[in-house]
Amino acid sequence: MGIHKIKGFAARAGAVALLSIGMIAGIAGAPAMAQTRTAPVTISYTVMGDSYSAGSGGGGEGYCGQSANGYGTWVAAAMGTQVTNIACAGFSTEQVRTLEVPQLSPSTTLITLTAGGNDIGWTTAIGACLAPTSTVALCKAAVANSIYLMRNLPKSVASMLKAIKAKAPGAKVLYVGYPRLFEPQNMAALGFTPTQISGTKVLNAAADLLNGILAVSALSNRTAFVPVAYLFNGHGVPSASPWLNNIGDSVYPFHPNLAGYQNGYAAALSPFLRTFR
Repeated sequence: MGIHKIKGFAARAGAVALLSIGMIAGIAGAPAMAQTRTAPVTISYTVMGDSYSAGSGGGGEGYCGQSANGYGTWVAAAMGTQVTNIACAGFSTEQVRTLEVPQLSPSTTLITLTAGGNDIGWTTAIGACLAPTSTVALCKAAVANSIYLMRNLPKSVASMLKAIKAKAPGAKVLYVGYPRLFEPQNMAALGFTPTQISGTKVLNAAADLLNGILAVSALSNRTAFVPVAYLFNGHGVPSASPWLNNIGDSVYPFHPNLAGYQNGYAAALSPFLRTFR
């Protein structure tokens, strides 16, 4: 698949993502119906999914790449509750369904999750496009493979969400997206090759496509999708104020750092949590 075709896919997905985000904004911003609350709401909060929900890259990672600096900590603090983190680095949507859902408490009232990046060989694509020996052909092939694998996401996301809702039927589920990872305009000054810079542009476009597919898949299953990419704009790799780890910054490069989890992910989730406050 040629670069122009990949960018074409991303452009169409961008339109879908914008529509989806508009729908999300409408849902999140709609006024609640008047109601009388007779008792405080008890919040039982669980974080599920892959490394971006585990908090990998936030520092002090332990089992499954979990970090106390992940976004779940900041969300829980804002709501005055505790978080149960069962997310695991490297997990696909299928592994979330089969390995994390059994750990989920049926009494959970709020669930946030990220999942989908590991389904499409995203780490492999990043490596292929950023390697010092990368070529345009190698990068194109790796990204094209990730795009090809995206065709399975609607079905796998639906199965995962169905299992989550069956296990915790009273929970509000928020499906959270991924950031664009790179700031290509800053890379030449740091010695990146034209091939690498071109590759990061393609990776950013593919990330838009991934978010668009995840947004539509979530909304099709009556689950709110929370976009984060807009907040990370200007804070990718490399930037003067990075919210993502670069190679050498962490054993989890291209994952949010503490600032990314707090100012990016937790901030993006905040408007969706108003019903719990």
